[in-house]
Amino acid sequence: MKRWLFILTAVAVFALGAAAYRMLYQYPKPQIPSNAGNPAPDFTLPDQDGKPFALASLRGAPVVLIFYRGYW
Repeated sequence: MKRWLFILTAVAVFALGAAAYRMLYQYPKPQIPSNAGNPAPDFTLPDQDGKPFALASLRGAPVVLIFYRGYW
């Protein structure tokens, strides 16, 4: 019984310490101001088949861009 109480106390102390550290940690400010809420600039890139794809063709639709350095 005492062992479980010790383990539970240790876990609680660790969790509280981690929460306090996270609250006190100062995250760096972004070096480039955010452009959130504004339309993205249009660009054209080749798709997987080599055909040109323009971002403007999806205007009005939600878009998630993932830039991956892959080898098609």
